[in-house]
Amino acid sequence: DISTQIAYIEQQRLDGYEEVVKHAIKRKAAFNKKLLQKPPGEVIFKISQLVQVYRNDLDYTFKTEWKLIPKWSVPRRI
Repeated sequence: DISTQIAYIEQQRLDGYEEVVKHAIKRKAAFNKKLLQKPPGEVIFKISQLVQVYRNDLDYTFKTEWKLIPKWSVPRRI
C-alpha cells in the first residue's frame, strides 16, 4: 500500500513537471511571435560590427549610487 502511494506521488510530481515544461514552451512561442512581429524583428549581427550592451537591471534600481552609472556599455566589436 505504501509503495502504491509513493508511486502515485511520484507520478503526480512528473505530471506537474510536464505541465510546467509545456507552459514554458507555450510562453516562449508567444514571446518569440510577438518579438518577431515588431520591427526590426530578429537582429543578427555580423563579425566586425560594433555593438553596445544595455544594462536593463539598472532600470529598476533604487540605489542612489547606481543611478549615475551609464546604462549603455562602451562600443564592442563582434
